[in-house]
This record gives sequence, C-alpha cells and structure tokens, in this order.
Amino acid sequence: MTDGLTQLGSSTSYRYEDPNPAMLEAFPNPSPGTDFVIRLLANEFTSLCPITGQPDYGSLVIDYIPDELCVESKSLKLYLVSYRNHGSFHESCVNTIADDLFALLSPKFLRVFGDFNPRGGIAIKPMVERIGPTTKRSDALELIASYLQVA
Repeated sequence: MTDGLTQLGSSTSYRYEDPNPAMLEAFPNPSPGTDFVIRLLANEFTSLCPITGQPDYGSLVIDYIPDELCVESKSLKLYLVSYRNHGSFHESCVNTIADDLFALLSPKFLRVFGDFNPRGGIAIKPMVERIGPTTKRSDALELIASYLQVA
C-alpha cells in the first residue's frame, strides 16, 4: 500500500514558494467500492498577496469522497506549505489546490473551502467543488451532510 510514497518517513526539505502538484502523492483507497468522506483541515495555511506582498493567513477544509486513490497527508502538507511565499489571490489558491488534487486523485467528489482571516475588514471565504463524471452531486452532498452530523 505504501509503494511509491517518497515523502512519508524520509527526511524533509521544506520549500516555501512555487507550489508544484508533482509534490502530491497518493496511495490506493483502502476501501474501494465504499463511499466515505475524508476531511483534511489545514489550519495554518499562508500565502502572499500578489500585489502588496503582505501575508495572508487562513484555514483550508478539504472534503473528498475517494474513488481509487487517497492523498498522502505529508505530501499534502509539503504542497500546502509551498504556498507560504507564493503570491496569489485567495480565490486562485483555492481553485488551484482543488484542480491539483482532482487531477491527482480523480475522486468522486472534492470540495475545498478557504476561510481566510480578515484584512482591511473583509474576510474572503472561497469554496470550489469538483465532481467526478459518474457522481451525482446530490448523492455526494447527502453523504457529506451525514458526515457533518457526526463529525
């Protein structure tokens, strides 16, 4: 199950700019054929405003229903940390992260929600969804809602 994982258990070299989806790794879904929700919380997400260069802080909530693959959490951490000195608007960060995870995992459903701290009195909270070709959005949302009732 861990064949091909290079980040987990090895020494870590942190990069703080130039997010690259090649950093992301996946492993086989341990329960293929069973729909379940994986929630990942990244409470210390940081990027830079592309205009002013000032830091932006926030949290990311990533919910997905895996198909064949699951994201390996250390590779996700390294990928998200690479946004630290990367200049990008909140909306772009959230969409790019969703695109990169969807391309890696081909999940049945993926949602990325960014809860960014206010700057200038305004908090920005972008959310994007990606839906696999065989998934009905209503079924995915029902599963997520039932997960949230117990989480």
